[in-house]
Amino acid sequence: MRMRVTVVHNLKEGGARRRLSNQMAYMTYDIVEVCLETATPIRSDATVVPLRQRAPSRSRLVRPPLRYLDLATLVHAWHRAADTIRSSCAEVVYLNPCRYLQAPPVVIGRIPPSLYFCDETRRVDNETTGQPSRNQSTATMYGPLYAAQRNLDRRATSRASRLATNSRYTASEIARVYHRGAEVVTLGVAESLLSARRDEHSGPHLLSVGALVRGKGHDLALRSVAMTSRRRPVIIVAPRPDPVEEARLCALATEVGVDLDLRIAISDIELAELYGTAQATLYLAQREPLGLASLEAQACGSPVIVADEGGLPETIIDGITGWKAPRDPAMIAKAIDLLEDTGIRDAASVAAAAHGRQWSWPASAKAIERLLGEVYATAR
Repeated sequence: MRMRVTVVHNLKEGGARRRLSNQMAYMTYDIVEVCLETATPIRSDATVVPLRQRAPSRSRLVRPPLRYLDLATLVHAWHRAADTIRSSCAEVVYLNPCRYLQAPPVVIGRIPPSLYFCDETRRVDNETTGQPSRNQSTATMYGPLYAAQRNLDRRATSRASRLATNSRYTASEIARVYHRGAEVVTLGVAESLLSARRDEHSGPHLLSVGALVRGKGHDLALRSVAMTSRRRPVIIVAPRPDPVEEARLCALATEVGVDLDLRIAISDIELAELYGTAQATLYLAQREPLGLASLEAQACGSPVIVADEGGLPETIIDGITGWKAPRDPAMIAKAIDLLEDTGIRDAASVAAAAHGRQWSWPASAKAIERLLGEVYATAR
């Protein structure tokens, strides 16, 4: 008889949900999915717990008290999720992040033993790079709210039976912030991307993939390309629209003289073609936990240039499948220009495809099932 596992999350489209979706696709246990209404369910039969967040749609004048109300509503929703988990007769729970709090506080309640996949720490509380996202003029008003959110994240992380994560870098951050160990589980590349068409004569474009937030480094990609010898056009692919950030990037591209093409929520087939025909893929995010786009690009035969920080360097073989560079436009431009040499670019493409295809979702799912089994066995 197969073990019964309840998978829990509150994730929208993005890297963490893509990771979870691919792991679930290859898990052999009996799975029940539970998510909040503010998530994008992975399975059509997922149990969705109602949740309405009021503050985001209201004016700034009335938003402060509503944000406190929203936190209380969120915690209540997670209590209801705990009730659902208990009624599911799960033997073990596979916890995944909450888009608002990071660690899902459902684990604070009485639920079966759990494995929490911590894709990253709650960066807004634990990194200096996260602080500017908070308006210092409202710090006093929202101080107790921030403290409560931080406390919920830390309590939930401490209560999980065991932790897993995506890179050695993230494991070190988890140890620093939460004082807990986390086992590194390798991730993978979707089968729909592995059949990508590789073009021996790559297209004219450079590619940058990721959410439309400043920390993903799309603006750095544009500034770097502007300093290259050829100034190839740049295609930015993002999972969700953001009109403000789109306008900012378009204005920057015009300012620095780089042709920009923005594409939103494209299919895996189109993404695979863009990877396979790109001169190179640029992944220049700030302290990224790992970087699925880097693995995907390499598997499709695209050399990758990554920021030399966070977990990104772990995704490449430096100087062979791609290059790491400081987050400095001039240094990144030099790495891009290396690939104008056809011999260097072709060798990197072949090596990247071989390296990227070693990252396997079936192996990732198997590792998760092993950890879930160990959590269950330990709790008995």
